[in-house]
Amino acid sequence: MNNRSVFWDCCWRYSEIIHEGFYEKVVDEHARMDSVPEWFYGVRLNFAENMLFSRFAGDKTGKEDSKIAVTEIREGAVDRMIHLSWGELRRRVGVMTQAMRANRVRRGDRIAVCAANSIDTLLIFLASTALGAIFTSMSSDLGLKGILDRIIQTKPRWLFIDDLAVYNGKKIDLRPKMTGIAQGMQSIPEFEGVVSLPRVSSQPADVSQVPNTCPLSSYLAKARPSTDAIKFERVNFRDPCVIVYSSGTTGPPKCIVHSVGGVLLNGHKEGELHTELGPESVTLQYTTTAWIMYLIAVQALRFGSRVILYDGSPFLPDATALVRLAAKER
Repeated sequence: MNNRSVFWDCCWRYSEIIHEGFYEKVVDEHARMDSVPEWFYGVRLNFAENMLFSRFAGDKTGKEDSKIAVTEIREGAVDRMIHLSWGELRRRVGVMTQAMRANRVRRGDRIAVCAANSIDTLLIFLASTALGAIFTSMSSDLGLKGILDRIIQTKPRWLFIDDLAVYNGKKIDLRPKMTGIAQGMQSIPEFEGVVSLPRVSSQPADVSQVPNTCPLSSYLAKARPSTDAIKFERVNFRDPCVIVYSSGTTGPPKCIVHSVGGVLLNGHKEGELHTELGPESVTLQYTTTAWIMYLIAVQALRFGSRVILYDGSPFLPDATALVRLAAKER
């Protein structure tokens, strides 16, 4: 508490976070807390760049193209895992960033996701932050009012939502929720529309009758042809990266904003110093996208670790399912 600047300066020098610029001091320790003092003034950086590359721009050490970066596992489909290499992850994030640019997403815009812990959600997260946009996520099991209570405050340009939810063997068609969101956001001028994510990629739901909604395939089709290059927008250390929410148990949920630099620096401290993550690590954090634990789970990419994204009940086919999965994939 008495050596905050010294502590965080040490963490910064140890972290090898990709950035540009220099700082003269870490923070004004005499500033009032309610003035929101600025940390590491002069440093510019990008969240997605630090997830997708290593110590400096373009460095793939520990994140080589052929190495597996992400494994997606859906409830009841442990035998049908989807593995994504670092090279393919970078390529698909590049396509998503191109599509977002074509759909008028710019630095400072908010991008909302109401979806499962999936590869699609991760791609949207990384593409949003690559552009300097602000990411916010919630789980599709929230009621319509709970979703609108959150996104009416954050005023996203786009909301991405799964077309189907699966939990404990039950399937829920989310198109009625899409309709309610589209209608509930009509008064928000920043809002452009809803994008439907196919829960089953080979069988996307028909959303032609859902107002102000397009399928993911149509959204991606606007990407520049034959290019998947990512141009990272480096922003100030204190610029917002993600918006999470309080529980809403004492009134409307409150927005909680985390800065790009704060997320990266604290995430590095926790990942490397607390849990010793590295390129040989495999991580599985059971969480929905509504929890802050989702951010912690995907930040393992910073270290070249393989991240397992699990969607669904942790108790199928029985209560030992995740324990056996962890033992198999470690």
